[in-house]
Amino acid sequence: MLDVLVIGGGISGGSAAIYTAQGGLKTGVIDSGKSQIKQVTKIFNYPGIKEISGVELLENIKDQAIAAGTEWNEGIVETVKKKDHGFSVILTDGNEFDTKHLIIATNLQTSLLESLGFELAVNEKVPSGKIKKVLGIEADGTTNQPNLYITSLLAGLSSQSVIAAGHGAALGISIVTKETSKTYMWHDK
Repeated sequence: MLDVLVIGGGISGGSAAIYTAQGGLKTGVIDSGKSQIKQVTKIFNYPGIKEISGVELLENIKDQAIAAGTEWNEGIVETVKKKDHGFSVILTDGNEFDTKHLIIATNLQTSLLESLGFELAVNEKVPSGKIKKVLGIEADGTTNQPNLYITSLLAGLSSQSVIAAGHGAALGISIVTKETSKTYMWHDK
């Protein structure tokens, strides 16, 4: 059983995984490979990076998460089931993952959220009107369902890669702090 499972291997989900794995939690990611940032050829607005493609940024995030200990899995989630002590996530290929904490960080599989009882609306902070947000969740990504978190655009945030990364990292830190019962801080050496 995993401590944390992230559905979505994009910027926010990958960032959450970096922090939970670095914090010592057994972490997994389910990545469909369809992150919208892959379509971006040049990102200029990410602090500290002059220019990078979406594909390069995702590869760097994935590499960091794996180096921290994350189990990175390719696949598509078919169903999410609540269990007594967490969640069971079943992929279309039949693989199943059990986890205590579940982070949903995918903008494309909103049917998963609806199956868990969440109501969705258009995220008005995304000009295209194509992206949804979950109604009734806290700004930090916590939901009314214990140990279920929602991040980035689904949480109603603006469509900026650095905001997605920061929200995922903050969520990861919050989960590690909750699990270890001590404030989690990770600084560079």
